[in-house]
Formats: sequence, C-alpha cells, structure tokens
Amino acid sequence: MAELHPKLKSRPIPLRVRLRAAPSVEQHERAQVAEEQAIAEVLSTQSMPNGEAKGLFSYALDDVSQRRGLHIKELLRLGNLLHADLRLDEVLQQIVASIANCTGFRALAINLAYEQEQVTRVVACIGVSTEDIQRLRENPEPLEGMLALMRPEYQVSQSYFISHTQLQEKFADIVSVPAGMLDSYEEGRWHPEDTLLIPLYSLREEQLLGILSLGDPEDGLIPSRENVELAELFAQQATIAIDNARLFQQREEEHRALEEGVAHLREEMEQLRSGDLRVRLHSQHEKLQPIAESINTVVGEIGSLLSRVQMVTQAVDEHTRSVRHSSESLARNIAQQERQVNQISTVIEQIAEQMQSVSQKAATLSQTLMESVEVTKEAQGAVDRAVDGMSMVRESTLESARTMKALSESCQQVNEVVSDISDLSVRMHHVALNAAIEATRVGERGQGFGLVAQEMRTLASHGSLSARKVGFSIRSIQHETTAMSQSVEQNTQRVVMQTELVMQTGVALEAIGAVTEEFSSLVKSICDTSEQQMQGAQLVTGSVQEILRMTGDITQHTREMQSSLNHLLNLSDALRSRMSVFRISYDLQM
Repeated sequence: MAELHPKLKSRPIPLRVRLRAAPSVEQHERAQVAEEQAIAEVLSTQSMPNGEAKGLFSYALDDVSQRRGLHIKELLRLGNLLHADLRLDEVLQQIVASIANCTGFRALAINLAYEQEQVTRVVACIGVSTEDIQRLRENPEPLEGMLALMRPEYQVSQSYFISHTQLQEKFADIVSVPAGMLDSYEEGRWHPEDTLLIPLYSLREEQLLGILSLGDPEDGLIPSRENVELAELFAQQATIAIDNARLFQQREEEHRALEEGVAHLREEMEQLRSGDLRVRLHSQHEKLQPIAESINTVVGEIGSLLSRVQMVTQAVDEHTRSVRHSSESLARNIAQQERQVNQISTVIEQIAEQMQSVSQKAATLSQTLMESVEVTKEAQGAVDRAVDGMSMVRESTLESARTMKALSESCQQVNEVVSDISDLSVRMHHVALNAAIEATRVGERGQGFGLVAQEMRTLASHGSLSARKVGFSIRSIQHETTAMSQSVEQNTQRVVMQTELVMQTGVALEAIGAVTEEFSSLVKSICDTSEQQMQGAQLVTGSVQEILRMTGDITQHTREMQSSLNHLLNLSDALRSRMSVFRISYDLQM
C-alpha cells in the first residue's frame, strides 16, 4: 500500500466497528436507536448553524428530516452489509449506489491502489457509461499522479476538490471522464470536468487503500463542506470494506504459504520416519524455519544419542555375558558354602543345648544358695533383734532398779514428813487443850472459843491417826521396794548372761552367712559365665542361621540375576537389531 504523503496526512472520520455475538431483538432495536441518534447528532451538527445545533435530532416532517432519516438508514444498512458474505466488488458497488442515492452525486467511482504496480484501478462505479468504464480500466492511473492531485490548497475537510481549470492547467495527462453535459454549464456552478476526490485511508496502518471520485451533483452546485463530510462518512464504509478484504487476502496468502511450507516439511520428515537420520529439513516459509531448525537440532541429538546407544548396547552385551559367566561360578561357590554353613550350624546348636543344660543346673544351685543366704540373714536378723531386746530388757531392769532406789528414798522422805505431821498433831492437841482450859476459865464468854478448841483437838486426833496409818503404809512399801530391788538386780545379772550368749550366736551366724554368701557368689559367677556362654552360643547360632538365610537369598538372587542377565541379553540382541534400522552419519558415530 502506498504510504501517506507527508502533506496529505489527515485523520479520517473514525467509525468504530466491533465484532460481537448476534444480539437479541430487543438489544438490536436499542442499539439501532442509539446509533441513529448518534449519527443524527453528527448530521444535525454538520448541517445546522452553531446557534441551531441544540439537543437531539428533530424528526419534523420536512425534506431535511427525510434526507437525514434516509442517510441514517443507509449507513446502518451498509454497516450490516460489511458482515454479509459478499465479494469486495459487490460490497463496493452497493456502497457507491448508496452514496449516489444519499449525497446527490450521480457519477461515482472507487479506484483501488496497488502498491506493487503503483497504479489505481476502477473496481466499482455508477453513472458512467460502459465505454468509459472500459477506457478507465484499460488505462489505469499512476498512483503518483493521483497523489499529486491531493494538494493542501484543494483540500475540503478530508477531501480534495479539483476544478476543471486546475485539472486542465496542471494535470492534463490524467485520464478523466466528463460527468454531465457541457451545454448546461453555468459560471460558478459545477462543471462536468470538476471532480471531488475522497482518499480512502486504512484505519489500521494509515495507508492509502484507494480513492473515491464523485461528480455530476443533482443540484449542479459545488458541494458545501457539509455535503462533503456526509460523503466522507459514507466513504468510510468503503474504507472498512477494502481494508477487511485486503486483510483477508493477506491472511489467505499467508495461510496458503504456510500450508505449502508444512507440506514440504511433511515430505522431508517422511525420510526421517523411515529411519534416515542423515536428512536435514529445509523450510520454505520463514515462520516454519525455527521449527525446521529445532527439528534438525533434535534429529542431530537423537542421532548422536542413538550412536551412543549402539556403543552402549554393544558394551552392555559384552559385560552381560561376562557377568553371567561370573554369576554361574558364584552360584556354585555359594551352594558349597551353604552346605558347610549347615554343618557348622548343627554343631553350634548342640553346643548351645549343652551350655543351656549347664546354665539351668547352675541357676538351680544358685537359687538354693540364695535361699540359704536368705535364711541365714533372717536368723542373723532374729539374733540381732534378740540382742537388741536383751539390751532393752537390761536397760529396763537397770532403770527399774534406779526407780526402786529413788522410790525408797522418796518413801524415807515421806516417812520423815509423816513424823513431822505427827509432831504437829501432838502440838495442836496441846494447844487445843490449853485453849479449852482457858475457855473454861473465862466462862460464858469463852464458850465459842472452847468449841473451836474442841474442834482443833478432834482435828489433831484425826491427823495423828492418819499420820500413823501413812507411816505404816510407807514402811510396808519400803519393805516391798527393797525386796523388788533385790529381785531386779538378780534379773539384771541373768539378762547380761543371756545377752552374751545371744551375741556369741549372732557372731557364729554371721560367719556362716559370710561363708554362704561367698559360696553363692562363686555359684552365681559360674551361672553368669554359663549364661553368657549360652547367650554367645545362641548369638552364634542366630548368626549362623542368618548367614544360612542370607546364603539362601544370595543363591535365589543369583539365580534371578542369571535369569535377568539372559533376559537382558535377549533385549540387547533385539535392541541391536532395531538400531540397525536407523542410518546415522559417520560424524555422529564418531
């Protein structure tokens, strides 16, 4: 596509087209009303003076309103037409017809720009005779010449108006078709050779897609800016249709080129499929080139890997045969070792049984001696308790003797106190007697005092009698205490003699216990040694059994290893036969 001329770059009126799922009827009606209002606002703003452009579009039943409604419907119809399954020339032909119907131009033509050829060709037109169409198609206009027409001094909005005088003076070499009759031309109005060009720029890439030329207006007047902008609005539909068609054509060409490249890769990969890894892929499509290079790299790695696999397979085959021979020899040695281990196990089991018998007898003897030691210890404990008891009895006897002596001394003191009480009673009797004599001598005034003296005399008599009784009891206690003290002393001597005998018995029992303990220790040592020997024999027996079990496992594993080695040899032979299918270059093998 032709790049925008630096002086011709301008921003076309944008039409936003979004591809979406088919809306419901209600959504379609709301969208249509909103689109009608939006386009009506644009048209009303373009057609009315600034002071009158207030609010929404007015649907008054006049000619202007009817034309605006027609324009809106045509724009909506063209928008829906872009989504229909039609060819580009059919869509452009309907767009040209709609522009002629809505703008009042009776002669229109759409010229597509071809970048490679640098020309423009007519693809859709209306209001032009068949001969003129044929002449225009046979003489395509150079793209450079069409771009030369688009000068800033000719620009109206986004379009370019070239009058017949400018066309004749500066662009006489351009092929043009007069629209209308020269006889009806009036000064200041539209000339049949005047033309209005609307460039069609791609909204995606800002490139010139084509040119819409308009001529022969119905009213015969040079179009105003508002009419030009209305024509540009319709021209945008043609721009979108051309842009979509070009984009679809590019996609189709890319798709065909990609399919051809994929087919070529498939043909080359058939050789790889047959096992020839010397083949290298060459892609004819630039997007497939990385894939081809990656496949070549992978094939090279696979070839190198297969060459190493072949060498490893051969080495594995040789080592496997050597290992199988060694395993057969090992199996024979293990079988002989298993027989020898069985013999050793039998002998060790017999020794273990004998040691167990000895250990059991020693344990019985040790238990008997332990019981004897316990009995001796109990007797020694009894003797010790008896000695302690004798010592306590001795102490108690001595304590009783001391108590008796203290009691005798206390009785002597009580006897002395009783003597003093007896003397006191005698004195009280004498005092009472003297008091009675004095009371008698006093007469009646001394009667009371005489009574007191009588009572004192009676009390003194009773005290004297009681003192004699106490003295008698104390003398009896003294006699009994003396006898008991003598008996306690005799018992104390007997206790001392028995204590000495018990202590001698304890010493003898202690000597017996020491000898018994020593003998028990010797027997226990013999028992422990027998137990250790028996445990050692059991450990040896367990170890021999474990060795025997491990020898059996080794024998089983050796047999399984022989079977696995045979299977591995078969797999190695099969792998080597399959690897012979692949053809690898000499470099990879090295």
